[in-house]
Amino acid sequence: MKVESGRSVSSAGGAKRPASTAASGFTPEMGAPERPHAATGVGGVNALDAVLSLQVEEDPAQRRGRQARRGRAVLDALEELEKGLVHGRAPGALRSELERLQRGRELTGDDGLDDIMREIDTRLAVEVAKLERQLQKI
Repeated sequence: MKVESGRSVSSAGGAKRPASTAASGFTPEMGAPERPHAATGVGGVNALDAVLSLQVEEDPAQRRGRQARRGRAVLDALEELEKGLVHGRAPGALRSELERLQRGRELTGDDGLDDIMREIDTRLAVEVAKLERQLQKI
């Protein structure tokens, strides 16, 4: 088949009339035909697609390292919370930091590290709940 770019494409003809051979008791709806919708263009790859495609190919060692860093960050934040409570004040920004750290949880595939992270996440959840309870009393 040869494709020629110089020819124009003509539009399709009008709506066809229904055939008179329809079964008895069947009447096709005789409304105005729907107008065709314009096709949208194909968009390029956006940043989210690129990130997701990179995550698919992620090395398990990267995930373990990321969770180990997250675990240290959680323990540091909990220590800061403890210091603040000992001094009678807990920094307000620390609560949002604890909540952010809580959302970063993911399994690593390393049973030992996952068990440790589960214990750290449990402690984190307890402390965040305590802070919420204290704020509700105020």
